[in-house]
Amino acid sequence: MKIIFLSKYYYPHIGGVEKHAREVAELLAKKGHQITIMTLQHDPILTVNQKKSGVKILRLPFSNNKYSIWKNLWQQKELIKSADLIHCHDIFFWYWPIKLFYPLKKVFITFHGWEGKFPIPFRYKLARKISENLSNGNICIGDYLTKHYGTKTKYISYGGVTKTNKKIVYKKPTEIIFIGRLEKDIGLDEYLKALTKIKIQHKIKITFVGDGPYRKKAEKLGKVTGMVKDINPYLKRPCLVLASSYLTILEAMMIKRPVFALYQNQLKKDYLTFFPGSKYINISSSAEELTSQVNASLRGQTSQDRKAYSYAKQQTWDNVVKLYLKLWNQN
Repeated sequence: MKIIFLSKYYYPHIGGVEKHAREVAELLAKKGHQITIMTLQHDPILTVNQKKSGVKILRLPFSNNKYSIWKNLWQQKELIKSADLIHCHDIFFWYWPIKLFYPLKKVFITFHGWEGKFPIPFRYKLARKISENLSNGNICIGDYLTKHYGTKTKYISYGGVTKTNKKIVYKKPTEIIFIGRLEKDIGLDEYLKALTKIKIQHKIKITFVGDGPYRKKAEKLGKVTGMVKDINPYLKRPCLVLASSYLTILEAMMIKRPVFALYQNQLKKDYLTFFPGSKYINISSSAEELTSQVNASLRGQTSQDRKAYSYAKQQTWDNVVKLYLKLWNQN
């Protein structure tokens, strides 16, 4: 099939949506499908046309103006017309005007996350409902989306993980690694409060793998790496992992690292507790609860459950691709 992915950002931009789109696109290319990624040229040094790992990347001029994006996308109308299907990664509004001219063209969407505001504003819910109704089908990354946005779907995914052939050994942690955006909406205030107490009690090394507005506050507790393309070198260290995104949680499980995640509202609680692997991670609702859980782990009062590793091994990108093909073939 000739398939076009629409994604605001793509390789080499760093992020969960970008990684998901890339893993799925490259596996589809290996299966013989013709995959084109239409994305924004987020860095002027990037070439407009590129082919990597069998995937064609077409970068549109960078813009935050929807009218400019629509104009630039319309200039690719012949490529869109020739495709068997279009699949949007969150940004279905890019395709709204195109839909008017190609009403019979199959178009799908993956809803990857939320906008960081809770309670969710009505306009966000409305935009998603419009996208859902205009598409031929969708995949939700997390069952919490069906509850909080009212999205109707048959297809739920939590992303995937790449298997490793190397022998994985659990080691006593000598470091705590936080992985994610350093922003308020993921509960950074509570994470930092807990880490402050933990560092005083255990004098343990703390590393923040990520970046954001809270960088200076994080630097008072440990090293901040900024955004990195590959988190595995950090996960391979003997460490406890603080993370609250599905992909990072799965990757930590895959290397047998204990995972701790904190929620700050009902949506994030559902994000974590609806996750089928939630029984294998430590979930807390406050700095005090997180501190208690980490202290217990550092004192050896808890052990990494082998079932977490077994669960992660089943969550392959191949299975994610099968879900996409099932969606497309049944609609």
